[in-house]
Amino acid sequence: MEVIRGRGLSVKAGGLRLWLDSSPRGPGLTLISHAHSDHSPSRLVKVVTTPETASVLRLFRKGEIERELRYGEVLKIDGVEVVAHPSGHVFGSSQFSIKADGSEVVYTGDLNTYDSVILKGADPIRSDELIVEATYGSPRYVFPPREIVYADIVRWILEVIREGAVPAFKVYALGKAQEIIGLVNSYLNVPVVASWAVSKITEKHRQHGLNLDFLPINSEEGLEAFRQGECVYVSNRRGNPPAKRRLRWAVATGWAIRYRFSSYDAAFPLSGHADFPGLINHVLETGAKKVYVVHGFAEELARNLRKLGVNASALDF
Repeated sequence: MEVIRGRGLSVKAGGLRLWLDSSPRGPGLTLISHAHSDHSPSRLVKVVTTPETASVLRLFRKGEIERELRYGEVLKIDGVEVVAHPSGHVFGSSQFSIKADGSEVVYTGDLNTYDSVILKGADPIRSDELIVEATYGSPRYVFPPREIVYADIVRWILEVIREGAVPAFKVYALGKAQEIIGLVNSYLNVPVVASWAVSKITEKHRQHGLNLDFLPINSEEGLEAFRQGECVYVSNRRGNPPAKRRLRWAVATGWAIRYRFSSYDAAFPLSGHADFPGLINHVLETGAKKVYVVHGFAEELARNLRKLGVNASALDF
């Protein structure tokens, strides 16, 4: 098999070209690891992805989904086997195992190796070659234990409610939004009101068995809960909902471990990605003989892996 870069990322396996979270530049299949916009082409062409990811993609993308591949299910085509495994990043996110010609390549997509309140962290998959994302692949990024971050978020929510304001989170509509909703559902007895986009995506979680309790802001119940004030607002955009209430805004992002968000009332280092130690440990546990590092701190992670005896190199696009 051959890993190919340039105007996207792909693997050539036998006579089949597999495009990895990239717009296809020719025939083949497109493997989409998850439904974030930076990992899904603007138009879907012969896409293979999980049913959960497909359900979210259909909300915002047009095109063709060739096959919905459940975790652990094997897709066989032209002598190539493709299997989707959880990546721990967001609802439906996948690592893809690609087997052909007696060897195996694994593409992680965005990866989180730590359990969250709604998802299990990714397990390493033994492989000959590994393509790994390095969003936080620098030693400067070591996150606190998730339980500590969760406790800080819950404490802040309670403080804001006691002050008579509404705690509001500006987060990704897919991933962080559902983690905040799950956290509030698990530890607090207050309703969660969600913006339109967050509501639409979270409803897809419900349809696939992840029962998160929330009220859409554009519903009568959501507006009433917001007017009452003792609630948490979760939105992908920072703005005032159609109900007058004093808001205090927070962000939840891994970048908060190093950067200040001075225009927000609070910032929490909560990420859907693995930090530097998580990435290092994950790569070592795969036993991959060759590692390709993409995106983020690719060169820095590759350099640190080489110090540990791993044959690693960064791929530029």
